[in-house]
Amino acid sequence: MQLLSKQHGFMIIAALNFDAVTNYKSLTGLKYFMQQRALLLKLAILFNFISVLAVAQTPSSGNINQLISKIAAYNSSMPAEKVFLQFDKPYYSAGDTIWFKGYLVDESIKYSSLSSRLYVELLNDSNAVVKRFVFPVSLGLTWGNIPLNQAYVHSGTYTIRAYTTWMRNFGDDYFFKRGFYMSGEQENTWLVNVIPSLASANNVKVAMKFSGIDGKTSTNDLQLKVINNKKILLRNVVQTGSDGILNVDFNLPPQTNLKNLNVVVQDKNDKARTALIPVNVNRPQDVDIQFMPEGGQLVAGIPSHVGFKAIGEDGKGVAIQGTIYDNDHNELAQINTAHCGMGVFDIAPMPDKTYTAEIILPDGEKKTIPLPLPLKTGSILSIRNTMDSDTISVSAFNTTEQDSGNKYYLVGISRGVVCYGAAFTFSNNHFSTRVSKSLFPSGIAHFILLNTNEQPVNERITFIDRSDNLKIELKTDAHIFAARDSIPVHILVKDEAGHPVIGSFSMAVTDDSQVKPENTVSDNIVSNLLLTSDLKGYVEDPAYYLQHNEQSWKALDALLLTQGWVGYDLKKINQPVKTVYDPEFAFTVKGVVTNLFNKPVSDSRVVLLSKGDQNFERDTVTDKMGNFEFNRFPEIRKSTFIISAVNANGKRINGGISIDEKNKLPASPGAITRLDPWNVNADTVVLNYVKLNKNYQDSLNKKQYYTKGRLLNTVNIKDKAVVRNSQNLNGPGQADQTITEDVLVAAGKASLLDVILSKVKNFHAGFYKDSGKKTNMEYFIKDKRVRFVFDGTDIDKFYQPISGQPNEHYDYQKQYLDYIAAEDILGIEVNYFFNARYNAQNLNSDDLMAADATGPRGADYAYLEITTRGGTGPFVQKATGVYIYTPLALADYKQFYRPRYAVKGNINNADMRSTIHWSPNIITDRNGVAFVSFYAADKPTKYTIICQGSDMNGKVGVQTSKITIGSAKP
Repeated sequence: MQLLSKQHGFMIIAALNFDAVTNYKSLTGLKYFMQQRALLLKLAILFNFISVLAVAQTPSSGNINQLISKIAAYNSSMPAEKVFLQFDKPYYSAGDTIWFKGYLVDESIKYSSLSSRLYVELLNDSNAVVKRFVFPVSLGLTWGNIPLNQAYVHSGTYTIRAYTTWMRNFGDDYFFKRGFYMSGEQENTWLVNVIPSLASANNVKVAMKFSGIDGKTSTNDLQLKVINNKKILLRNVVQTGSDGILNVDFNLPPQTNLKNLNVVVQDKNDKARTALIPVNVNRPQDVDIQFMPEGGQLVAGIPSHVGFKAIGEDGKGVAIQGTIYDNDHNELAQINTAHCGMGVFDIAPMPDKTYTAEIILPDGEKKTIPLPLPLKTGSILSIRNTMDSDTISVSAFNTTEQDSGNKYYLVGISRGVVCYGAAFTFSNNHFSTRVSKSLFPSGIAHFILLNTNEQPVNERITFIDRSDNLKIELKTDAHIFAARDSIPVHILVKDEAGHPVIGSFSMAVTDDSQVKPENTVSDNIVSNLLLTSDLKGYVEDPAYYLQHNEQSWKALDALLLTQGWVGYDLKKINQPVKTVYDPEFAFTVKGVVTNLFNKPVSDSRVVLLSKGDQNFERDTVTDKMGNFEFNRFPEIRKSTFIISAVNANGKRINGGISIDEKNKLPASPGAITRLDPWNVNADTVVLNYVKLNKNYQDSLNKKQYYTKGRLLNTVNIKDKAVVRNSQNLNGPGQADQTITEDVLVAAGKASLLDVILSKVKNFHAGFYKDSGKKTNMEYFIKDKRVRFVFDGTDIDKFYQPISGQPNEHYDYQKQYLDYIAAEDILGIEVNYFFNARYNAQNLNSDDLMAADATGPRGADYAYLEITTRGGTGPFVQKATGVYIYTPLALADYKQFYRPRYAVKGNINNADMRSTIHWSPNIITDRNGVAFVSFYAADKPTKYTIICQGSDMNGKVGVQTSKITIGSAKP
């Protein structure tokens, strides 16, 4: 056996860098610190590269060094990025604000220098992007907020998705995703306790008890529907009993595949009062049970460690037990889930035998599942990793006779680096070794067995715990504070050797009576960057697996046996590296200039004119493929670029410009994990949050006022819908019909024309006979032709008849409406009767089209006043050498509101915050010290403090602490 292994350079680098850094407490100090680390990192990489070359040149190293060099070259060409977001709390209400801190790192958990922009999206329960933001990234750090405006959010399951442009090369599995359920502001619903059950295979019984938000029993006449994946299975009118109880009994159609089975109820007397009640029954046929042998396959004659996973219809783990039998019904093993529907068992498959599992589900139902059919010959890679051992036992078995003398390779990869490599031949179909854990950093280690052709045949992942995460200490001056007291928090961060650490951290403080403490740390920066970011799919309660005890360690082994993992396909290491998306080191504008025949135009001068928060002009020249690029922009948060291409004579080319728009949406993710509504089987903590959050939002929005100790109720005045920033000539809210922002947001990527056709009353295309001469297609509302006005600009200002062909004006308008997406529009105001001022402007305008373009001036038109988000008027890619490009604006940063209670007493407005404090930019100094303070709210309760972060050089840490809030001081 030839062996190559090497220590990770980052251990040495961290020690060297610490001595080099002094007297830096701010982000500037952290920046200098990172620059020094980057310099030393390059030196370390160069040293390691020279060392590998030296080993590769020795005669005894064989092909293993060449293989390692190929893997290293491939990984360096395709360095992966990871991103973790810490939020201020785990769930929200409409009208609330999400506060977050983002940590963008490479595979080694050091800050990533590849990307300067982080895209953060809010997706609804249909996986549609409701809102999209871009945040600037510096030194791998960013922070910001996401307002949950009622115009585009409502009750339901939402997902936060975060990624960089570079991460799109690796697929959706590399994106950060976090789901949460959002309650609606001032929601008109019930509290529902529900118990579903199966009377038979397809007969479902649902027992429900309804009560008001105040907990009082609610008796109602209800309209009820049972819906399975948008298909209505039952519709009925029902009434709850005097005790608020309602029993529903229905049959599922045979062979029905359950997907999002729900009961929907509506109050007959109050149509606005509704409830969506998920029904999770987990029929035997709906529980998905999978068996995954270690190394990927069962092989006859080789003992095997088998993982299993049971997933219910709701996407969550199901606790099962059962027995493994062979085809002669001999009992071979007992199985029980260790955690979240997963577990392991051992079996020694024999030739010509088949195996089945007889499973008992939680409700006593039974299910029989065949195990994978054992191969007659093959190989297996086995890992035994004891929690507190210093080594890992690695064994490989191979029963293929023709491979007995061939060389095989074993490599161990962690954080994108080959940490272990060996070349060997099998002896008596077996190879085993012990691998030191000190060769690997903390996190997932990926072992791969490759054949003599360097093709992977077996893989296995395991977890390395070096107990070297950052140690964070949180201390307050007392354990109990009074309401509205100032609370100091002293932070001290050290590494595993006790040395102080300079790093970046974020801290959230939440009220335990409104925010469930266990939810705040169920997935944190340690469990995410060291575990779940390397796994595919949804992982329930990931922090559980990193608790240092035998039960969690065994559950972790089951998780790693059954959960798919992300990573490079080693079959590609001999192929050229191809990427679709370039890293965004900085903001750039790239595009191509083409002629009318779509051929590239070389040596064309391209001029960029910026209009927005920065006004400037740039120019460049296209290359031989017609490509151009603008970079080195000043700091721009929001701007529109007018890009034009001109020839050598300074005239615009008769061609087109296309822009490489990096902010186009990636593909929608896979199925989301459905979360139960807050009001279904609600616990006290969540109910308190919803009730108190509403009161707090009311006070912030000044919906209630105190005058001389007397509470005055708000007077609600309902106005006509007003479109923000509208140029409506009639004034705000003066239109026959208004299509509001929430409708347009819900339409997403649908074209503006699609929305107008579906939402504007009596809008249609028809024929118009012009002065009896010719008939052309035009757009109408009822009997009036339509003019389209974008931000006060009529698009017909730019219309110039060219060919005189039929329907030319119709096609001209249609290209605008087809090109623009609904999500780019803030609102549409229909002016059919409210058209006098528009007609007058049309009559008096000298620069409108000629009278014979679409009819005489002074004609009676209907007008659509369309307000765009960018406020730049109509824009469209046309063959005139001009392109108007409005990139996604950087999100506005807002400061988290921090009340300051300098004077005790005279409390008029109750302080019922759920997030007591949020601090996203905590920088520890050279002594590892930082300080934060905040004011308590009014309610006697306990607070949970969670602080997490990174040195941005490979180490992360998380810590929680509790404090008690008593009554207010007199």
